[in-house]
Amino acid sequence: MSFCFRSTTVLLGLVLAWSLTAEAADPASHPWAVPTASGFTVPGLPEVTGRFHVDQFGYLPDERKIAVISDPQLGYNAAESFTPGPELQLRRVTDGAVVHRAAPKLFHKGQTDRASGDRGWWFEFTAVRESGDYYVYDLRNARRSHVFRIAPDVYQGVLRAAMRVFFYQREAFAHQPPHAEPPWVDAAAFLQDAETRSVSAKDDPATARDLSGGWMDAGDSNKYPTFLPEVLHPLLYAWRENPAAFGDDFGIPESGNGRPDILDEVKWELDWLVKMQDADGGVFIKMGQVDYAGLVWPLSRDLRPRYYGPKASASTLATAGILAHAARVYGQFPEWRDYAAGLRGRAERAWQWYLAQPRAYNVDTGEIKSGDADKDAVVHDRWEAIAGFHLWALTGKAEYHDVFRQRYAVLRQIAEPSWSPYESGQAEALLDYTRQTGADRQIASRILAHLRTSTKAPAFMPQDEKADLYRAWMVPTAYHWGSNIVLAGYGKSAVDAAGYLTRGVDRKRLRQRGLDSLHALHGVNPLGLVYLSNMGCEGAEVSVMRLYHEWYTTGSPLAAHPAPGYVTGGPNRAYGGTIEWLKQQPDTKCYADFNAAWPEASWEITEPAIYYQAMYVRLLASFARPVGQ
Repeated sequence: MSFCFRSTTVLLGLVLAWSLTAEAADPASHPWAVPTASGFTVPGLPEVTGRFHVDQFGYLPDERKIAVISDPQLGYNAAESFTPGPELQLRRVTDGAVVHRAAPKLFHKGQTDRASGDRGWWFEFTAVRESGDYYVYDLRNARRSHVFRIAPDVYQGVLRAAMRVFFYQREAFAHQPPHAEPPWVDAAAFLQDAETRSVSAKDDPATARDLSGGWMDAGDSNKYPTFLPEVLHPLLYAWRENPAAFGDDFGIPESGNGRPDILDEVKWELDWLVKMQDADGGVFIKMGQVDYAGLVWPLSRDLRPRYYGPKASASTLATAGILAHAARVYGQFPEWRDYAAGLRGRAERAWQWYLAQPRAYNVDTGEIKSGDADKDAVVHDRWEAIAGFHLWALTGKAEYHDVFRQRYAVLRQIAEPSWSPYESGQAEALLDYTRQTGADRQIASRILAHLRTSTKAPAFMPQDEKADLYRAWMVPTAYHWGSNIVLAGYGKSAVDAAGYLTRGVDRKRLRQRGLDSLHALHGVNPLGLVYLSNMGCEGAEVSVMRLYHEWYTTGSPLAAHPAPGYVTGGPNRAYGGTIEWLKQQPDTKCYADFNAAWPEASWEITEPAIYYQAMYVRLLASFARPVGQ
């Protein structure tokens, strides 16, 4: 079985493409710099240049389509000067026909873009709507862009690859054909989780619990209930918004059972989460290893004992909201109604446990490595609103509605001057609320009014196109560890505004803002990099090839060949490792293609995480369409 969704002769040259472009980096002065595309990388096509920035997967027929041409002025690639010819062409791959021609438009009178350190041009080809494979060609310089596709279903294969990452993140499950492709195969790892003991009683077998299953949280193999609100809520909303995009054919073990594979995959995590709940309703704060004993490859050979922490108010509250939301979704399927009823009972027990216990903000001692699973009082307040809403929407009980009405205004989307891209995956509950029968109309109106006002706020979306050469502006402070989740949050918030607001906004422009955020993740960025791993199978010529991840660690056979579809953290202006040239880059160039451990600290930049993945899927789901639709 092959999991490559796209089929075109263009893909034949993509392995060659990486081997050639990798030579363009200068490891002496800029170790692990993202290589610049160059050379004859696709048989039969002209030389490619990294100075043309396109979505390497492609564009929807009805959207605005703009390629960015860059001339670097600042940063590690400042020597790569480029000036396009007076006319650029859009050529069809199959026959080389010129289907569109226009002059490149100088961006912002030739000024250097702040975020990237580049000056540049835009080449617009919105008028081209016919499905097919294309590239931008500069006749004077005899250089082309990456190949891309225009089609209604252009993102469906990408969505499939991104969702399959969750399958590869499964623990206590053998990754073997036909569901896993070589070389990404391994026996089941972390089977010892079936005998997980309390971290406070490591030698007491009476504390052993079966906590097997679930997903690796990120590049590490530990598991955290308090990290899941920004994972499971957006995935459930992704299916709810666009169920047609999520078929039963994504190549996971449950495919073909008549139910959406996204919900089958989410259920894998839910089944682990319910194991983390004690009989009294409380939920253990985290589980995993207690040492940094060194990476073991393959993961199935890592037999270190694993431990769980104490029950906590934060983990219990997060679980209450997640299980209530899941019960709303799974209850729509006759074959899952008993399962949904069980989730409802667990959600309500979690809520009751939470109410009966004092809040605790310092439960995680850090003995279990490595993420801090504690949450402060403000986050508890926010999660009360989220849990209260989903419990009310599920049960209709007034007590839960009262909690939401008391707490909703503390969510960042309402409390801050404009709708925040942070925590936006779970905060979609605010918009969900406005469509509920029985909602408080004053609250619903306030939510929508704040979103409408936000669309005019510079921090939400620039009103001037000159704000960003690459058309995916973020506030400068957003270029931190995990910046790609913020980028996806900006895009999805704009799409939400287009979907929920019927007056007083430019809905077309908001939708394009979402698409431009997606294009930035797909290569319309100063590095010309697709921020998903190893996506040559879907047409990407330059994509992430190194992750900080225990399965793809340095020294392993997979160190430079991860499975397709992982979303990495993204540019990090606050990077604190020892690669000095990275610290001197403009915001959007603070990225390197590396997976080195301490002291280089690649995890601050290239580590993937299931929350990054989920928010990317949430954004992509707004635009994905099945083949033929």
